Amino acid sequence: MESKKNDILQAAIRLFSRKGYSSTSVEEIAKESGMAKASFYKYFQGKEELPLEMCIILENNIEQDIRALYSKPNLSKHDKLHGFIVLYLKNLVENKVYLMMDLPEPSMLIFQNEQLNYAFENHEYKLYKWVRDCLIDIFGPSIEDHAWDMTFVLKSIVFEYIRFFADRMNDETIEHLTQFIIFLSSSLATSLNNADSAPHLFWSKQGWLPESALSNPFDQGRQINSLLHSLEDSILLSSWSSEEKQECQQIYAHLKEEALKSNPQKGLLKALFAYLEQYKELQKVCRLLKNLLDHAPISE
Repeated sequence: MESKKNDILQAAIRLFSRKGYSSTSVEEIAKESGMAKASFYKYFQGKEELPLEMCIILENNIEQDIRALYSKPNLSKHDKLHGFIVLYLKNLVENKVYLMMDLPEPSMLIFQNEQLNYAFENHEYKLYKWVRDCLIDIFGPSIEDHAWDMTFVLKSIVFEYIRFFADRMNDETIEHLTQFIIFLSSSLATSLNNADSAPHLFWSKQGWLPESALSNPFDQGRQINSLLHSLEDSILLSSWSSEEKQECQQIYAHLKEEALKSNPQKGLLKALFAYLEQYKELQKVCRLLKNLLDHAPISE
């Protein structure tokens, strides 16, 4: 089913880019994706759901990649910023939803359906807020008043670059753009810290979009890293036999490797946790770690 949904999404991108959103019919999308019109409605209720579905996929992929990045121990601030920008750019380029911003009708993503419109705005808000949270984490709380200003400047540059050069984006060009964004964000942070001025843009003030209960992949990543350290310490400091310790350390190594992936395998994690939870001393930290990993999109 997921393969068919993806076929529809990719067909829609091609048609929206060529003809525009309003001029493209469901029938044309179905034909482009190699299915009958009636089959389209097995996967989507209507054309409006397509851009929203693409944004949901983009959001989930970015969130799990942030969580995996922040789960890694001993990353420098530069490595965090570099890793964050690369994962963000790669997901934007692969997802392609923002290529549809270059269509003749600028309001194509403002849905007639109020619920869809609200859902889209909230997904969009998450993507912006994660950039802001990353900037504050890297450059410190002193830039918090200007963090929204920086976010919109940087994302505007990224979106325009991708709109015009998406077909030429590869690992090399993504790295070049990443280095430019690092330079620009560092320059903005330094300049705004030294400037005695209030935030410049209206979205710097709270309330430009309603705050909602957002998941925070940055904190989740840090907590996963901390709990993995606690789990390892519990094994090393236990009074078990050397054979038991060695076996648990091997299981822990496999667990750590899997937990730090963007898409950990659910079945493998379940088996590894089941083994470690035989030991009463490990049950609490295993439970906490499982709860955190349950928030991540997980592969079967």
